[in-house]
Amino acid sequence: MVRLDRQYIMCAGAAVVAGLLSVSIANAQSVPDTMPLSYSAAEIFAKTVRDQPAAADETEWSDFSALAYAQSRRSSPAGVQWLPQPMPAVDGFNAKIDGYGGGANHISSLYGADGSLSIPLAQQWGLQIDGGVGSFNSSATARGAGHVFWRDPSVGLLGAYGSYSHWNGIGAVNVPRIGTNIGRYAAEGEYYWGRWTVGGLAGYETVRVNLPVVAGLAPFSIPNRFFDAISASYYVTDNFKLSIGHVYTIGRNALTLGSEYGFALGGGRMAALFAQGVIAGGGKNAVLGGLRVYFGQHDKTLIERNRQDDPDHDGALDAAAFQFLEAAYQTQTEIFPVVTAGGQVLPPGTPTPIGATQPATTPSTTTGGGTSTCTLGPPVCPL
Repeated sequence: MVRLDRQYIMCAGAAVVAGLLSVSIANAQSVPDTMPLSYSAAEIFAKTVRDQPAAADETEWSDFSALAYAQSRRSSPAGVQWLPQPMPAVDGFNAKIDGYGGGANHISSLYGADGSLSIPLAQQWGLQIDGGVGSFNSSATARGAGHVFWRDPSVGLLGAYGSYSHWNGIGAVNVPRIGTNIGRYAAEGEYYWGRWTVGGLAGYETVRVNLPVVAGLAPFSIPNRFFDAISASYYVTDNFKLSIGHVYTIGRNALTLGSEYGFALGGGRMAALFAQGVIAGGGKNAVLGGLRVYFGQHDKTLIERNRQDDPDHDGALDAAAFQFLEAAYQTQTEIFPVVTAGGQVLPPGTPTPIGATQPATTPSTTTGGGTSTCTLGPPVCPL
């Protein structure tokens, strides 16, 4: 009986030793390759015995840490929790350049090129500089503008805007070109709502007319006044945008329409085809279209570029303004006294295009040999 008990004890001891050795071998398989091969089974066994309490402590500490984190998440006020940092107002230095051409009612030319450079100032602040040159009705145009703005690309934009535009203007018989300078100072804003972007400019517009000194011409000026350029854009896809808006400039209103389709070029660049239209009363309509190239830090869709890189520069604003100025200059009663071929001064409100009559002045004539000459020429003077 005693011998049998000893056998049981020996078997139990062998089982315990086998179990410990199996655990040691399992731990030995997880030992880094850097462990010396001279480690004996006893050393591995001793290491296993030492590591077991540490593993238990680590498990308990992990459970405790997770519980403590969960409790702190439940007990901490919402304002203390970490929130994701908003994207920057401008995603690094980026630029765009475009060339356009088009036409308008009674206009001989409409073409040019524009460019913009956007610069990050701080996390939520940015700066953009615009510039452009072109031709409107065979007369040179130039413009420059600046934007300083705050923007969260997930919400919208608020900023200040200033611009200067120049048009050499048009002339008439015996009247040099009437150059015009337009200054604008405005608040700028955009709101992003899903695929919709609503925004624009609203502010003060000053107009300076460089009217040449011509005998008999009445003083002429265009008053300073409020202006706006507001639009709503919808992105049919991430790279295709449709826009509709309103422009009020030079004291007149116009409807604006626009579209843009972009396609990636790689290397942070994108090309886009665009078109804009201006529809105003009195048949003062214009349409233009062209190609635009974006240069950025990363490859992006059109909607991402418009909201993360450079704000829009509204080319329809100057297109409408020059249209209205051209209409004002072509209507002689808005600038010059109207004189018929017989020398009669017509009452105000008589629309007569420039070139059909001459400024109100007394023609100087000389008579000799039965013929009459006139310094002003027809239609004031007889043929």
